[in-house]
Amino acid sequence: MTPGMIQRLVLFGILIAAIVFGYPYLADIVDRSAQAPQGASTPERATPLIIRDVRIEDRDGRIAYRGYMDLRPVLARIERGDHDAHHNDGSPFQNREGRLPKQQRGYYREYVVRTPGLRDVGPQRLVIGAGGEIYYTPDHYRTFKRIE
Repeated sequence: MTPGMIQRLVLFGILIAAIVFGYPYLADIVDRSAQAPQGASTPERATPLIIRDVRIEDRDGRIAYRGYMDLRPVLARIERGDHDAHHNDGSPFQNREGRLPKQQRGYYREYVVRTPGLRDVGPQRLVIGAGGEIYYTPDHYRTFKRIE
């Protein structure tokens, strides 16, 4: 059996569960299965680049996305030197809010993390310091989580 066939069977099973048990049960299955990266058997072994229990709101305060956010593709894009189409991707982050450790001007750079289901750029960003430290914000700089 190929990986594609297995994936289709899993998705079919989730669809059947949604029909039989209703949407809340489906959301619980999807959230639990998304907590660990491929190859990790338990959430404890999950990489810190997969942020669990993310809740993203749109500009009107409605929940636009709930689940996990895998930052690995964004970091791979940054390492390749590719840029998101958004004009601020890769630009200096000023830390005007003062929520990150104080550094000289130009120390931090910000990068867009696209939100599934949103047409616009969304509120998520990665901020990377010149010393290699990485911070994730799901809410456009209101809160930050340092990625180890």
